[in-house]
Amino acid sequence: MKVICILCDQPFQPEKLIAKKIRKHPHRIQICPDCRQRITQQVEQRRLAGQTGSTLCHPADALSSQSPKD
Repeated sequence: MKVICILCDQPFQPEKLIAKKIRKHPHRIQICPDCRQRITQQVEQRRLAGQTGSTLCHPADALSSQSPKD
């Protein structure tokens, strides 16, 4: 079974267990191992640099964390 990566549009051969999951759930997004490794490295670099972004999970949390102006 060959799958096309959504990021680089390159076909790749998934592992047996992943191929079985793809057959059962064909509409799932798949990323090739090269792209997955590249993204993982970028995330780790950002995490080490302290650029994790906002720690808020929901937009409503942002509103509640703001202090009211008098």
